[in-house]
Amino acid sequence: MLLQKSLKTLMKKLGATCQGMRLWGKIKCTERDYYVIEGTVDAAEPEEGAPPETEVLEPRGTGVNKYAYFVCNSPNEQWKILPDLKPSDIINARGIKHTFSGDLEREIFTNPFYF
Repeated sequence: MLLQKSLKTLMKKLGATCQGMRLWGKIKCTERDYYVIEGTVDAAEPEEGAPPETEVLEPRGTGVNKYAYFVCNSPNEQWKILPDLKPSDIINARGIKHTFSGDLEREIFTNPFYF
């Protein structure tokens, strides 16, 4: 029930920019678990003053970035959107042998947006 309420709250915050949001699953970690939501979200405008991307990204909604993924450790916490993937992310991920800790600040994903 808490997950359903949390998902509805996230969809309300995102408004018309999100579609097809659903629970993707739960990832067991060493300290705290991750709840993962998958859905389509319209592309965000680049922030002013942000450094330009050196790699070419597939636009959100196509290819490997077809879906956006949101994570949190508890339905009572804020959802964090994971950044879009770059080609180098996919290459690097194939070589990683790592157990998730459950702490996004310690994980590889150090630049999520907060919702």
